[in-house]
Amino acid sequence: MTTPPSSLTQSRNKYALSKQYLGKKVADLPTPSYLVERSRFRGNCEKMLWSARRLNAPFRAHIKTHKTLEGTSLQLGINTDSEYKTDRIVISTLPEGWGILPLVKQGLINDVHYSLPVVKSRLAELELYSFEVPHLRLMVDDIGQLEMLVRYSKEESKLATKWSVFIKIDMGTKRAGLTHDSQELKELLDQLLNSEAKDYVSLYGFYCHAGHSYGSADKAEATNFLLQEIENANNAARVAKQIDGTLQLVLSVGATPTAHASAEWEAPDLGQLEGVLELHAGNYPCCDLQQVATNCVSLDDVSAHVLAEVVSHYPNRNNRNPGEQLINAGVIALAREFSSIPGHGIVVDPSTYGDWIVGKLSQEHGILFPFKEDSNCEFIPLGTKIKVVPQHNCIAAAAFPWYFVIEEDTVVDIWVPFHGW
Repeated sequence: MTTPPSSLTQSRNKYALSKQYLGKKVADLPTPSYLVERSRFRGNCEKMLWSARRLNAPFRAHIKTHKTLEGTSLQLGINTDSEYKTDRIVISTLPEGWGILPLVKQGLINDVHYSLPVVKSRLAELELYSFEVPHLRLMVDDIGQLEMLVRYSKEESKLATKWSVFIKIDMGTKRAGLTHDSQELKELLDQLLNSEAKDYVSLYGFYCHAGHSYGSADKAEATNFLLQEIENANNAARVAKQIDGTLQLVLSVGATPTAHASAEWEAPDLGQLEGVLELHAGNYPCCDLQQVATNCVSLDDVSAHVLAEVVSHYPNRNNRNPGEQLINAGVIALAREFSSIPGHGIVVDPSTYGDWIVGKLSQEHGILFPFKEDSNCEFIPLGTKIKVVPQHNCIAAAAFPWYFVIEEDTVVDIWVPFHGW
């Protein structure tokens, strides 16, 4: 070994990492590591762009799962076989926004949506960022945020244009947003469209995310959630246009399950839409057990895995046959997440020792359980490297300082994510 992996973690220098690891086999990599199968990732991106085109909807790619320049390029349709492209993205953190500026400067990204409701402490940075991108869309769901934007524009801003905002619509999960029929939404719209706020802030559209669609059992159920997203965004837009009938609005809808469902959707008559329909999604290039649990994708669609190593055997522990096994990937590598599929992850490679799941986690340790009592599992030999599909790749990916991008078990690239807030 020329350089210990830990010494590269702080700098996360792609050149140094590439020099050490390009051409290596997966069997030669340190554990735990994060693997991205590039062909699957690219294929998933192409399918989603095609799905959006079927809906006759522009696509806005959320880059929060991988947070990389290379992954974003594939989501945009660059360097793929897809005839469809997009120049719209969603970011969850400002490092993602700053990180993708090379693609902005190449004219490949035209429209960036920062998907968290605005906070006062980052307004100056958002203003600076707005000078770098053709179009920046912010998110609001509270009159106080609107007042904050107006106050900043009057007292501190050097912006020559208005802030452009989506209003977040709560789909019933009560995470963020306002319900389309709420008094709070009416008051926010009235303030935005009928007060001095309209001189500083413009309404771009409404944004829906059916987070509870992750609980879908099949494509039909996910399709129903997609219809609900469209209906909620459209109803909110109808309220806005009762105040100002000249508004040109965007109805941005989507979660990975609902976006996947659209691939085979025979769209019903949606009636009069009060804006342009836009589809967004984020987890689809990687997928995970939560997505597999919706039956909208299969394990063959999962492109990202955690590479771990079998450390110890515990014969017959907890009355399990043959027992339990320790691996060097715990909650920090896999995330303590759940779905209708048992465990925090499943072992997909090697598959010759039976069906093992990650049944228990501590900080750096994972415990493998046999999937079923009668699964005829055998212990995986100590030192064997295993590929685990985590429950939620968005969280698992955030744990790793870089990703090994592979083709046919060989490292072909290193992606360094934009970490931080």
